[in-house]
Amino acid sequence: MIVQDNLKLGIKVSRNATLALAFLAFLKGAVGIYSGSTVLLADAVHTGLDIFASLAVWVGLKISLKSSGERFPYGYYKAENIVALFVSLLILLSGVELLKEGFASVKTPQELEFQGLALATAVFSVLAIYALFIYKQNVGTRINSQALIADAMHSYVDAFSSMIVVVSILGSALGVPELDSLGVIVISLLIFKMGIENARDAVLTLMDAWLDKEASERIKKNIREIPGLIKLEDLKLRKSGLVVFGEATVEVEGETDLKRVELLSEEIKTAIKKEVKNLEHIVVNAKPMSRKNLRLAIPVLDKEGLQAKPSEHLGKAPYFFFAGIEEGRAGNWEIIENLSSNSEKKRGMKAVELIIREKANVLVVRSLGEGPFHMLRNNFIKILQTPEEADTAGAILDRIRDLEEITAPTE
Repeated sequence: MIVQDNLKLGIKVSRNATLALAFLAFLKGAVGIYSGSTVLLADAVHTGLDIFASLAVWVGLKISLKSSGERFPYGYYKAENIVALFVSLLILLSGVELLKEGFASVKTPQELEFQGLALATAVFSVLAIYALFIYKQNVGTRINSQALIADAMHSYVDAFSSMIVVVSILGSALGVPELDSLGVIVISLLIFKMGIENARDAVLTLMDAWLDKEASERIKKNIREIPGLIKLEDLKLRKSGLVVFGEATVEVEGETDLKRVELLSEEIKTAIKKEVKNLEHIVVNAKPMSRKNLRLAIPVLDKEGLQAKPSEHLGKAPYFFFAGIEEGRAGNWEIIENLSSNSEKKRGMKAVELIIREKANVLVVRSLGEGPFHMLRNNFIKILQTPEEADTAGAILDRIRDLEEITAPTE
């Protein structure tokens, strides 16, 4: 629904811009004829062409709003990128026309009648078109519309075009009509640069290139921090109009059921949404793998290190013994106090939160309730049964390879 609302907002902005440009084109044309200003008439024609660019964005966004069907299962969103390319080409053509006007003004300077009226109209045009640029740029950035942003840049260029008209009329009034020539040439070069950059981005987007490398790195970092993931193998993102589609391939601990993959997909989707607006769909391919490096958690009764005695209960355990296991060998260990052991409610769930915070991926416990069991499973934490004869954390570590997995709540 957010994407649909953004498209509707973009359509509204494009419609308003089209109507405003039609009014400006009529005003400049009428004053140009009345005052005899050929440069104002040329700018009126230029603005008239801009109506088609704004109208194209309007149509492109309207098409994007259509529901996907059998022929276009990913929707019509790329219509917006096609329009962005079209607008970029219009920007380049505008640069060519301005360059021609610049050279023509040097050869055939003209004197104007009703210079004050022509100047006022030109100044009003600059302010109005710049206001349109701000309007379209703000909304285009807000809804992440490439076509609307490109059209905003077109209006930005047009504001410079109207400034040239102002300078031309002032130059005529001061008896120096050649003043605008150098400005026209410089601005034309800037226009070419804008048009080429916008066209490049539109073409790359149509070819499913992902342009924001910094956002991609931040997304990968967010995904790697999700509990239960062994490795992010691959991440592919592509932009289609306002929306983004993606595919992630990840390695997870052991066999995964559908529910756990769905939960993982939501976690990955949330991680991407932190950096990307309008994420439409993400496909998650989960590969079951065995971890080479483990972080083990054991609820214990004391702080005696490897001699600490295992607790019968998860939530009531005053401490947790954590140890790293690399390539089957126990490494550094530490004991962390369970501050929620004396809580009256949800001690087991709070103990699981501690385990997750400490990034453990294996829990060895004697018994486990339903809530903590499902919370551990949903976070891809393997649950092993504490053997009856193991009376210390060290003894559990020695037998870690032989422990049975708990596959259902025991309480």
